[in-house]
Amino acid sequence: MRTYRDFMHALLLTFAATLGFALAGCDNKETVLEVETPDGEVEVQRDRETGDVDVEVVD
Repeated sequence: MRTYRDFMHALLLTFAATLGFALAGCDNKETVLEVETPDGEVEVQRDRETGDVDVEVVD
């Protein structure tokens, strides 16, 4: 009986971990432009779902 319980615990843990990763998701962005210079850098990213563009400038 203990083996069955251990198997079910492992199965539930695997399911919970998979569900957690699936719900967390990831940013659906693509890098359009990335420029690095001695004075800083500029990165332009576009969201694939909405088309919104983010520009990040770092000195």
